[in-house]
Amino acid sequence: MTKNIVLTMLAAAGFACSGSASEISEFISPPNVTAAYSSHDNWRGVNHGDNDLGVKVGADLHFLGFVADTSVGWSNNDDQDEYEFSIGTEYEYTLPVIDDVTFHAEFNYYSEGTDVLGDVESELGLGLSKDLSFAKVSVTQFIALEGDHDGYGELSFDFGEVYSGVSLTATAGYLLEDVKVTHVEVSAYLPGVALPQTELELKPFVKGVYTFNDRDGIWSGQDGLEVVGGVSLTRSF
Repeated sequence: MTKNIVLTMLAAAGFACSGSASEISEFISPPNVTAAYSSHDNWRGVNHGDNDLGVKVGADLHFLGFVADTSVGWSNNDDQDEYEFSIGTEYEYTLPVIDDVTFHAEFNYYSEGTDVLGDVESELGLGLSKDLSFAKVSVTQFIALEGDHDGYGELSFDFGEVYSGVSLTATAGYLLEDVKVTHVEVSAYLPGVALPQTELELKPFVKGVYTFNDRDGIWSGQDGLEVVGGVSLTRSF
């Protein structure tokens, strides 16, 4: 069933860029393929397995008047074998007092669920972001469509390039229903290396994740600090 869903998504993407669908949708940026290895699959403060290897295909799709960021991915590690699908869009708007902001919406599907409360397989994320002097700040509230995760959401900071070739991001997860912070994650993306005679870019990364120890359900046994290292290999077409 899971493979059928993923194959259907891939077929839909292929149909979208064919001539028969050109009036409805089209790719507005070349697809890119990223393969990544990380020592741990630490996602939202939870370790989902060690020695994680993943492949993701992504592209911007113009669909029914909207620009949608779409991706289909697969990952495998010591604990799970999972397919993922994501599609999202954003809209810039000017609000009184706070000026320019960007509203964003995304849909995520996980074949193995998220291992959160209720084993969430699909969710809708709604939020807004704003460029400040020190970082791009965004807040996203996720709504579980299948399952329940106690109103999980994220507050994120994208600091951009903080040193020559080094970019930095930070994320704090929270549970809206319990009014609790779940974890804090800081990620550093190191300078990439273009492989000679190829169009491939090799980019290492490292992140530190601290999960707070007063969580229930998904947070059981996940307390404390974990450091994750890895490398990604990207090819754009």
